[in-house]
Amino acid sequence: MDDRFDKENIEAETGYPRREAVDGHTRYPVREERRPLRFSSEHHTELPGRKIDAENDMTAYEQRTAARRAEFLRNSYENSYEREDTYQRTSHQRGQQRERGQQRGQTEVPRSRERVPHEEQRARRTREAERATHSRKKHHKKRHLTRFSKGLLLIAVALIIGIGSFIFMNHMMNPPTEEMNLTGKTVSVTIPEGAGTDEIAKILKENKLIHSVFGFKLTSRLEGYDGTYKHGKYDVDTGLTKRQIMELLQSGKTSEDLKVTIPEGYTVKQIAAKVAETELCTADEFIEECSKGTFDYDFLKDLPDREYKLEGYLFPDTYLLHEGMTAHDIIDMMLACFDQMYTKEYQKAVADSGHTLDEIVTVASMIEKEIKVEAERATAAGVIYNRLKENMSLGIDATVLYAVGKTSGELTTAELETDSPYNTRKNKGLPLGPISNPGESSFKAALYPEDNDYLYYVVEAVGKDNHVFCKTYDEFLAAKNAYNASAQ
Repeated sequence: MDDRFDKENIEAETGYPRREAVDGHTRYPVREERRPLRFSSEHHTELPGRKIDAENDMTAYEQRTAARRAEFLRNSYENSYEREDTYQRTSHQRGQQRERGQQRGQTEVPRSRERVPHEEQRARRTREAERATHSRKKHHKKRHLTRFSKGLLLIAVALIIGIGSFIFMNHMMNPPTEEMNLTGKTVSVTIPEGAGTDEIAKILKENKLIHSVFGFKLTSRLEGYDGTYKHGKYDVDTGLTKRQIMELLQSGKTSEDLKVTIPEGYTVKQIAAKVAETELCTADEFIEECSKGTFDYDFLKDLPDREYKLEGYLFPDTYLLHEGMTAHDIIDMMLACFDQMYTKEYQKAVADSGHTLDEIVTVASMIEKEIKVEAERATAAGVIYNRLKENMSLGIDATVLYAVGKTSGELTTAELETDSPYNTRKNKGLPLGPISNPGESSFKAALYPEDNDYLYYVVEAVGKDNHVFCKTYDEFLAAKNAYNASAQ
């Protein structure tokens, strides 16, 4: 090795003395440099026009290398002297702090103020680096999760607002407690077995019972109707809302199950028994609602107090009832049919007749119970009005049957003497109210009676429905004897 690069020559080259640490090791050891390669003419080929001076070239190279090395060592030692001075000042300050601490009773200086060995510093720096790395990862993960959570939260809020808005608007347009708005016009639809909500919605849409397939499907899904519909043939009223249609299809009550036909001439009690067969309400509930219920129809105003207040106004027809309907709903449906039948033409005719609507309905109810032949109804109405003009008792047995609670059959002598405002054998004039619920044919006959001179009518013979009309009492007796003779 060249003597100029020996460790002993560093002090002479840099101008700084070497310092030894307490432990005997060099504090800032200088790394030995490998000996630079010397050029030799043996390894180089002399180029034309130039002669290689290996000795001079190597000397110049070594001089440049030594100069750079000296400058590097000078800077290194300057830095080492500065660090050494700083360490000495710090050590001196720590010694003073230790002395002051001992004077105050402190036995030792906190470890954080002592000079920490190199290995412990390295371990501490490693731990701090690990904690910093963990903190950065945790912060990054937390920030990532925060962004993801915010995204999910925004999506959830948007869905909740959207669904809530739809449900609110849907309930505003179709409240769960919506009233029946039946029109009396029905459309027959058949739901195939195994049909899903989409297929059912399309069937209803084709029959113009709903406006939107999507709206029906969405409401069905949100309100839990999906999968509960039953197949079969249904007569759906055009006035039903989509929710009422869902309830109908869910009930499985097909057109035959809840179809109720009220014959002409049925009384309130008979209608109540017929409706009770559907199990939608009891007969007593129906009768009580007829007597005490409140219904908003002009033709019901100023009716007199009586046991069956709505007698005569429950229009006979075939009704399609629905699951969930109450006695009030069913009665309202029948009154709505009467209101539909009672046209403006009829209203004007009643006003011109000199009678109230309740009187016309009462006459029609008696015709309904007495006359079976369509062509005789207007003639029988003429007889009733003629007897009223003559201040004669009507003597209609159907009123006595109603007074004693019968709908048909023979009357005993005691029953004929029943004291009742409905007994037209004992009382002159019209009974207290209608004795049945007449159809439009009898109502029209009572409103437009035949102008005749008859005062009596008698059934022609036993087993027949037609009547013999008489102008005098003698004719009446002859016709009555003929009837009695037919029974023998």
